[in-house]
Amino acid sequence: MNLTAYLKANHAEFEYIEKASTHHADEASRESGLPLHQIAKTIVFTDDDSKGVVGVVRADRMIGRHKLETCSGARRLKVASDEMAEKLTGFPTGGIPPVGHRKRVPVYVDREVSAMEQVWCGGGTRTRLIRLKTADILRLSAAHICDIATDQD
Repeated sequence: MNLTAYLKANHAEFEYIEKASTHHADEASRESGLPLHQIAKTIVFTDDDSKGVVGVVRADRMIGRHKLETCSGARRLKVASDEMAEKLTGFPTGGIPPVGHRKRVPVYVDREVSAMEQVWCGGGTRTRLIRLKTADILRLSAAHICDIATDQD
């Protein structure tokens, strides 16, 4: 999926920054110089039937699996393999944006992210981040807003 074309076609404001290839948000923060709390990470989970569920939290937090199960109504979720995440979203892990996924996967955005005006997130590849308005993320992903974050410990 061409993320730029998708965003333009859907009238979303965006800005990319290029960085070294990274797989995790803390690396992306170091490489880009952006504070971790201004970056959102998009994590793909699957249930027992291999149906996808996407969670979006601030990069300085973790997704509480049980909280996401409660919000989504899924019985048991596990983090999707890199292959499954890419199959569902069309993007590699470490570069998955919260919008523009290949398949229609339910998206759950944490309340803290939904309260931000804009956020940096995976830009479709491991070598770039994209700034999106949170309102566009919510609109384009038809996101559900839930309390799914937990502290990073």
